[in-house]
Amino acid sequence: MKHSHNVILLRAVALILALVLPMAAFAADNAQTLTGTVVEVQKYGNLTMDLKPQAFYDAGFELGDVLAVTVGPQVLTIPFCTSYSDVDTGSLVVRHDQKNDLIVVAINMGNFSTKYGVKAGDRLTFALKEKKGYLSEYLIRQLKRTNNRSDYATDSIFANFRAVTTTGIMPGMLYRSSNPINNELGRAVYADALSRAVGIRTVINLSDSPQDIAKFLASSDFRSDYYKSLLDAGAVIPLNMGVDLTAPDFGQKLAEGLRFLARHEGPYLIHCTEGKDRAGFAAAVLEALMGASLQDIVTDYMLSYEHYYGVKKGTEQYAAIASSNIVASMTTVVCELPKGTDIANLDLKPHAERYLQRIGLTADEIAAIRAKLFGATTWKYPFVRGSVAQIEKYGHALTDIAIADFNARGFTFGDMLTIVFDNGFVLEAPYLDGYLVNAGDPLVRAYPGHTNIGICINYGKLNQVAQIDVGSTFTIMMSRPAGYLSQYQIRKLVRTNKREDYASDEVFANFRSIALGRIAPGMLYRSSSPIDNQLGRAAYADALIRKAGVATVVNLSDSADNMKNYLAAKDFASPYYAELVQKGQVAFLNMNLAYASDEFRANVIKGLVFMATHEGPYLFHCTEGKDRTGFVAALLEALMGATKDEIVADYMESYVNYFKVEPGTEKYALIAQDVLGMLKVITGASDLDKADLAAGARAYLLSGGMKPDQLDALAAKLSKR
Repeated sequence: MKHSHNVILLRAVALILALVLPMAAFAADNAQTLTGTVVEVQKYGNLTMDLKPQAFYDAGFELGDVLAVTVGPQVLTIPFCTSYSDVDTGSLVVRHDQKNDLIVVAINMGNFSTKYGVKAGDRLTFALKEKKGYLSEYLIRQLKRTNNRSDYATDSIFANFRAVTTTGIMPGMLYRSSNPINNELGRAVYADALSRAVGIRTVINLSDSPQDIAKFLASSDFRSDYYKSLLDAGAVIPLNMGVDLTAPDFGQKLAEGLRFLARHEGPYLIHCTEGKDRAGFAAAVLEALMGASLQDIVTDYMLSYEHYYGVKKGTEQYAAIASSNIVASMTTVVCELPKGTDIANLDLKPHAERYLQRIGLTADEIAAIRAKLFGATTWKYPFVRGSVAQIEKYGHALTDIAIADFNARGFTFGDMLTIVFDNGFVLEAPYLDGYLVNAGDPLVRAYPGHTNIGICINYGKLNQVAQIDVGSTFTIMMSRPAGYLSQYQIRKLVRTNKREDYASDEVFANFRSIALGRIAPGMLYRSSSPIDNQLGRAAYADALIRKAGVATVVNLSDSADNMKNYLAAKDFASPYYAELVQKGQVAFLNMNLAYASDEFRANVIKGLVFMATHEGPYLFHCTEGKDRTGFVAALLEALMGATKDEIVADYMESYVNYFKVEPGTEKYALIAQDVLGMLKVITGASDLDKADLAAGARAYLLSGGMKPDQLDALAAKLSKR
């Protein structure tokens, strides 16, 4: 999700909002006054009205307007919005609850009913105070997320699961996450698995009651066995806290939870439902107590908004959310200072200590909490500490840990390991000697011929996802011995680079024509590299493209500088390719492997535009002609009307050629998941059987910036007979 800072885009968003919510588009300049009755006071003191949202729009009110709300003798100034997060913590909101089609009057993280003495049956009046008076702020705060795992880079980002690693808290001692037992957001099983992976021993559940937990345990979708084991061991305290940070019972319950923490052993997990608000405040108090700066607290707090909503650090939206939520809470609730006071350079430790004393903790209890959070972390055994020595071309992290030393500690291929970076990022990943995981999944890599361990995301950029760089430190520990062994054995692929081991030059060079859908025979080819001879196949591929009369090449893997190096190599024997380069008929894209990224799509489009402006027959290739080439093949095949089964069969032919993987086997089906994942990225569909692959491929390219006439020209050339 991308967010802009300029007024033009805000106006554009306003226009989009009007289209999405057409009922708001017909507002009259002179809005009417509405009077309604309170139907219900909800659990946290919010009011639901008998007035329907449509009545507000019919009366001329629009989202972003400021309303004058008469409550008994008081007239309150309240913005009209859709979400609690549209206003600051502690601020009033008249909310259009779009899910339930209700008007709700509330205080964000507060109790409206208690504060203003309102009960069911009372009457409220709504009038316009300022047209669009809150609109710019409302637009900045629009936050959208999905509950689909495939929309997030890792399990930990999806589950909002991370270690708290600010000043004074030992790495691996304190974690926070979304709810590992309440599956309302579809994240419970992921949070539970990560809790097991890091070895959580004590849980502070801020959101649920014992009755809630009993309901979750009885649910048909309950899969959180590790959490249940902690419940059975008495290692979980359910606090059932409200969201009003200033309420006496909020503080009392938080104090109860922290006493529980002090009496039990870590690692500790703090969670609410999303792991964002209540968990965010509780984590912030502990961070401040242990010596964290406001900036560090904000950085940790805002990771939840980065994870859920794609809010970008450094943007106006990021600053607005931080200021109106955690900064406001730390200022007014913890420090007891007026809202808006600058606390950026304040030593927050004594303020956090006094806050804990106010909610009922003694000096000895506070000291015990400090001792627990600063104590020695109990890592799972074996474990090893390391640092990132190099960020590789594709974003993988090469570490300073030697493979031999790593193996000597007791790690073996097929083990599931947990990696906890000192910035809090968490991964559970298998230990492998190749990229034997699905696209987008992490692995700890001991690559043949390498000396050191790498931490990677297959077809992804770990450095960007985990926000790490050279010098970043981490701990790797055992999670589940042999936890990936069966998949490792299935995926373990062995090939030779000897021509005599293959049935033909075409099979050896992974060279073939694509004639699926509307693609004309003899117009489109794919292969291993005709110039990079590390696999011993270059000369064979070069001879085959000459024989096929290839006129235009899209090189997915190399740069023009790489080509110069190949030309200078003693074993270079690809004269036909060199001739095409001299004629300007080769596009060098030097692409990474992160096929779900915008950068990857932009490079693919460069290659396809090059094809659309040059004559065929065409060849596209990478190094093996398997992965990047496989994606581009799937894209073009989908665009030109091939079926899902045809696309899978073409993709898997590389595995048949190289590794003799037999169709119909478990190994074949497992590897085929890779291309199905690619098709989901291309089409944006989770159910490929119901997807229009051609329309999805076209939309993928158009949304990436390819022009309709370029697409049409490409399709015409590929179908030319």
